Amino acid sequence: MWDPAKTLPNVPLAVVNEDKGAENGGEFQVVGDQVVQGLLETEYLDFEELPADEAQLGLTKGDYLFVVTIPEDFSERTVSLITDNPRQSEVLVEYNDYGGTNGKIITSSLIPQLQAEISSTISETYATETLTGLNSLGDGIKRAADGAGQIDDGLVRLQEGTGRAVDGINQLDSGATDLNDGAVQLDAGASELNSGAGELNDGARRLEDGAYQLSDGLVTLKDGTTQLGDGAAQIDAGVQELTGTLIPILEQAQGIVTQVTPVIGTLRSLGLNDQAAQIESAISRIDPANPANIVNDLNRLRAGTAELSYNLNSPDAPYISGVNQLVDGSQQLASGSTELRDGTDRLLEGTGRLKDGTTQLADGTVRLKDGTTQLADGGTQLAGGVQQLKDGSGELKAKLDEGAAKAPVVAHIDRSAQQMAVPIIFEEANMHPTQELVDPANPTVKSIESGFSIIIMLVFGYLVMAILSALLPHVVGRRSESHTGAGPVLRALAMIFGINLLVMGIFTALSVVLGWRPDNWLSMGAVILLIAASGAAMFQLFRILFGRLVGGLFSIGVFALGLFVFGGVWPLPTIPGPLQFMHNLHPMSYARYAFIRATDGLYDGRYWASLLVLLAVTVLAAIASIIIYNIRRQGAAQALEEDEVVVTTTDRRVGEEPLNPVIR
Repeated sequence: MWDPAKTLPNVPLAVVNEDKGAENGGEFQVVGDQVVQGLLETEYLDFEELPADEAQLGLTKGDYLFVVTIPEDFSERTVSLITDNPRQSEVLVEYNDYGGTNGKIITSSLIPQLQAEISSTISETYATETLTGLNSLGDGIKRAADGAGQIDDGLVRLQEGTGRAVDGINQLDSGATDLNDGAVQLDAGASELNSGAGELNDGARRLEDGAYQLSDGLVTLKDGTTQLGDGAAQIDAGVQELTGTLIPILEQAQGIVTQVTPVIGTLRSLGLNDQAAQIESAISRIDPANPANIVNDLNRLRAGTAELSYNLNSPDAPYISGVNQLVDGSQQLASGSTELRDGTDRLLEGTGRLKDGTTQLADGTVRLKDGTTQLADGGTQLAGGVQQLKDGSGELKAKLDEGAAKAPVVAHIDRSAQQMAVPIIFEEANMHPTQELVDPANPTVKSIESGFSIIIMLVFGYLVMAILSALLPHVVGRRSESHTGAGPVLRALAMIFGINLLVMGIFTALSVVLGWRPDNWLSMGAVILLIAASGAAMFQLFRILFGRLVGGLFSIGVFALGLFVFGGVWPLPTIPGPLQFMHNLHPMSYARYAFIRATDGLYDGRYWASLLVLLAVTVLAAIASIIIYNIRRQGAAQALEEDEVVVTTTDRRVGEEPLNPVIR
């Protein structure tokens, strides 16, 4: 018996891994790689890992029975079991009913095994994650126990150090007397401090006197500066008046320089060099080209007296401003020195009281020092024990934190439990579904969808064409009425083709009602024309070759064979090997190739090759029908002539003379 399920190891399947991986516990995992590896290593499945676009193209062509797609967040969902947002992993299984409408029937037992295969990989990941967390928790608790032991040892040492600290404190009272020596020295120091405070007070008094003298002197300086400024202003006014008179006169005198200069040259040429030198020296003082001429000197004098008057009289001038600031500062210094003297008076009084206090302090300081020394020793030991306690407690906390961090924490028990119980949700999709569930809760109610168009147009189409071929005449008219022997055959072929085309038009309209739409109606129209033509020519050939009854039955048989091998009902890899050979010979196979590609807009080499095959079948079948028809008619006519049998014209049946004549 033929069992298509046994052919599954030979059925090509595709798997697409888009998983990007996820980090879990500091380790990056790509669970999708593990799933793909498991599928590829499954002996009874012929999986091939492909990119998404190649797998989709292969599914469209019917190269793969189905495609399993692992999405990019597969690992992220898988490791979310004990996170705040646990999510079930999803796997998409995509079919194409154009690759065989019974494909899902074959894989009905395969999909649960596939789900179990993938789920086992996910469950192993969950188990590994949970057991690893438990082991980490156990290690953390063990290390925490070690830390608790160290705390216990530290506490023992703390107890011993505390006892010694108590002994030291008891000795503190008897040792306080020894502190007296230090207190005596402190008392002597306090006496010296008192003497120094007295000297400081005397210096403060002298500073106060000097500050007031400085303030008085600066006031005197300010008054003298005012008088000096008045004199400088008078000088500046005189200079301004003098230069205002002299400079214009000298500037006019500078005009004779250019006139005298040629005279100097003349005197030199006459040998009167001394006279020329005297004149040249005299006029150089008024020469405008000489930077040291009298006019420039007078301008500098006028600017200098103005600057001096400004500095000695203007409050904005740096000098006057500085003098004013000095006067103000000296007055503040005098006031501050008075306050300083008052402070040193109080300091002197305070140091006296300090001396009295240090004398009283001297009594128990020596004994206190000895006791505190012993207390420090005990405190050192106590600090060591406390440090050990701190180290142990810190390590205990760290280990407990480490164990707690590694321990599995389930935030949403109900959702995580659901994810662990059903780790994967298998979503199904179909490029061209023949049926779909109307109600997911009731799997028995289904609706016919657009993918059923391949059954309507190819299966029902070829079936109706085969039945009609047995009912319609295979030739029309008499040879005597035609110019050629091909006339009756071609007229019948045209009539059958027209009827077939009408049938295909009806089936096309029905497919459109179901939601089917081709990529391009012109391309699909060519396919429909060739299907109708090839069906008409092929089934007509069987009628001419075998007669009405046998030819009709033979047409139905050829259709039944095509139904089994053309790949639209049973996926091609699932049929027996000899019948797979017949797939390449049957016109329905090429009709399917052309139909699928015209529907999905895939105009590759196979599309055009399929059209050529259908055209070749039509042409060759028509030629063969014409040849066979004429050979048989000629042979029958010759046999009647030899037997001298006359067939009346009125008794000849249209299209079948002279094979079944009425003999008189």
